[in-house]
Amino acid sequence: MTALAGVRLRRTWPQRLLIAFNLALIVLCLTGAGGLGYFYYQFGNLPRINLADHVLAQSAPAGEPQNFLLVGSDSRAFVEPGSSDQNSFGNSAGTGGQRADTIILVRVDPQTHRAAMVSFPRDLWLPIAPDGHSQRINTAFEAGPQQLIQTISTNFNIPIHHYAQVDFKGFQGLVDAVGGVSIYLATPVRDSVTGLNIHDTGCVLLHGDQALSYVRSRHFQYQENGRWKSDPTGDLGRITRQQDFIRRALREALSKGLTNPARLNRLVNVGLKNVKVSKSLDLKDVVNLGKNFRSLSPETLAQYSLPVTNTRVGAAAVLKIMDKDKAAAEKIFEVFRGTPPASAQTVEPSAVTVRVLNGSGTTGQAGDTSSSLQQARFTVSSPGTTSHTSRTIIRYGAGQQAKAQLLERYLAAGADIQEYPGLEGVDVVLVTGSDFAGVLATPRAAAPANATTTLPSSTPPPAAPEC
Repeated sequence: MTALAGVRLRRTWPQRLLIAFNLALIVLCLTGAGGLGYFYYQFGNLPRINLADHVLAQSAPAGEPQNFLLVGSDSRAFVEPGSSDQNSFGNSAGTGGQRADTIILVRVDPQTHRAAMVSFPRDLWLPIAPDGHSQRINTAFEAGPQQLIQTISTNFNIPIHHYAQVDFKGFQGLVDAVGGVSIYLATPVRDSVTGLNIHDTGCVLLHGDQALSYVRSRHFQYQENGRWKSDPTGDLGRITRQQDFIRRALREALSKGLTNPARLNRLVNVGLKNVKVSKSLDLKDVVNLGKNFRSLSPETLAQYSLPVTNTRVGAAAVLKIMDKDKAAAEKIFEVFRGTPPASAQTVEPSAVTVRVLNGSGTTGQAGDTSSSLQQARFTVSSPGTTSHTSRTIIRYGAGQQAKAQLLERYLAAGADIQEYPGLEGVDVVLVTGSDFAGVLATPRAAAPANATTTLPSSTPPPAAPEC
């Protein structure tokens, strides 16, 4: 589809989620378990994608950083007529071809044992390769992965060394293969479209079907003071939940896959049945990647969200990187070009993921504050509620103090700042207190380093702990 679509396709089938590093997890498990011979055999059976030689960047030397484009495809070519899969997901005849519903760029640096990822919203409006016509980025995949790779490389000047693709059927299998993934929920959540309906709170173990309804949710609702509220972050909130899920799924696979032979075998089989990779990823690359991944902690996986704005092109609702946000977007892209990341003094709101918890009892405050922070270009996770507090507090994860200080400068009445190393899924949690006075359009000037108040780390945090 190259012409502007005035009406969106209704998607009654699940949104697709690519579990980032699916292939790397398989390699990690195989090499870590000492089954290198078995791995050689299995790797030879991995389906390959043919791409023109000029599409991908030349493979980086061993030990150098590499960029992987990871895509979740909505193709249902695997569905057999009359099968249970057809009842659950439909077939390709009713969906108008394939789209890329989840697009994630991952940079792995073996030297620092760190990784970074950025998600491209499926409704991002930009010129599509090769002719430059403007459309949503997810349509670039309709003609195949080559067009999508060229679109990203051309628009953002980012080298892509390798490509991996998975269909949605593998998602449920992978989650079940690792024994489920625990998600922290501050409140009950639901989505009538996807069938999500979870009333438990705290650390909740999600299996394949529940996990799918969670990560595909675009009509996410949460409870606040006993009332159901719609998540104001929309599809951007879905991206945040997906990235959080990826980090947690990675931990599950790393912690359980190497110690349980049966689970290891299931994980390998699910991956090999549902992952396709470019021919650029040869055996040597994958073995080196697996070895280096053994030292990667999920906490070192930096997550970025692009500073986009909801707008319209004709009758189409789309997302754009506006001129005023291009400088902030460039700083994110520089990470994937190999430019050293920005220092803490130049951290941008788009690099800060915030969860707002209503601690004042004011109706709708968590949702309203989330919307205001989103307008200020912060990446916002699903809001919730917590116990009453008189003072507004910002709690930040290990190494995220600069992000907490930036957020504090956007609060009209300020806040106390507290470190909480166990925080997971977001960089900071904002707990609104009785003194909360709203979000500023522009931040106050940076205060001296000793101007913010640090609370004792023993204070029980109403945040998302490690599950």
